Amino acid sequence: MPPRGAVKASAEAHTRYTARPVLRFPLGPFPVSVAPSFLLAAAILGFPFLEDLPVLALWILVVFVSVLVHEMGHAVVGKALGGHPEIQLERFGGVTYPNLPTPPSALSQIGLSLAGPIAGLIPGAAGWAIERYATPGPGSALAIVAELAITTSLFWTALNLLPVLPLDGGRVLLAVLQGIRKKPSIRAASVISAVVAGVAALIAWQLFGQVFVALWLALFAFQNIAQSRAISAPREAPPAVPEAAADERADVERELSRARSALLARDERTALAVASKLEESEGPYRQAAGLRIRAGVELARGDNTAAGLHAGRSFTLWQSPDAAVVAARANLRAGERERALNWLRRAVEAGAHPAAVRDDPELGGLA
Repeated sequence: MPPRGAVKASAEAHTRYTARPVLRFPLGPFPVSVAPSFLLAAAILGFPFLEDLPVLALWILVVFVSVLVHEMGHAVVGKALGGHPEIQLERFGGVTYPNLPTPPSALSQIGLSLAGPIAGLIPGAAGWAIERYATPGPGSALAIVAELAITTSLFWTALNLLPVLPLDGGRVLLAVLQGIRKKPSIRAASVISAVVAGVAALIAWQLFGQVFVALWLALFAFQNIAQSRAISAPREAPPAVPEAAADERADVERELSRARSALLARDERTALAVASKLEESEGPYRQAAGLRIRAGVELARGDNTAAGLHAGRSFTLWQSPDAAVVAARANLRAGERERALNWLRRAVEAGAHPAAVRDDPELGGLA
């Protein structure tokens, strides 16, 4: 799956929270964490082998190694670009946070995105070598592993190269569009992604009978349609909301303090856990605060589009000047100067002090 944290638009990103990992270990310079959802998803994908548990176990092992090698490709290139990559295996794939010091150029983003699918061919090549040179006996564990490695490697590489956000091919598409147009092109990439995902879903269903793959691609199509509409739709100021209760303010301030401390310590997992806790609480005030924290994490990762979307959702729930400021900052970093200016005006209307806005080293030029 694609690298995150550079110029990621977040369709999957989406509201992203990784549960406490079931496994955590270093792989060279790269920290790796494995969420329980990854193992569960691997088992679900292996439903054809449910009647043969040893084969199912081999399938989960092959999926684990294949996805890890794929993410290692992203991580190695991210390291070469000066980042400090982290790998997480979660849900139906993996994600690599390059943690780059600066947003990558279009060419660097293309290399970062393609590195995963290229590395993902290594397990397939290993499986082919085993079949060719080791000649394992039919039905043996080694023969099953080799066959699964070839199939998984080819399938996941082909799927990830589709020009569909948030897959690696979609990242390449976005980087190419932005390199050609010299301006943010997430909406254009989302429209193309939706069309390609819809056509691919029909092909997978009608020609190959792959219902699960078709549903997955259809989900990508709907996500991209929603993202395109969210970017292009005019934003309306939310209705006035009542003052938060004293206990709500105290609760939110305590959790915000925890999240700030975690972010200062580069502990994104704790910050996201705080965000998730608030989002699952009752009342829009707490939920909006959770979304602001999530937006702050995405800003720290460099995912400006996701940060802007989370901050906008927070502002819709509760008209907070802090949410509007985060949205302005995210849009400015994404190259959306006009949108940033609109959000800055909303921040002032919601109570942000104009002098503080003018003195902001990043946003002051817009004021």
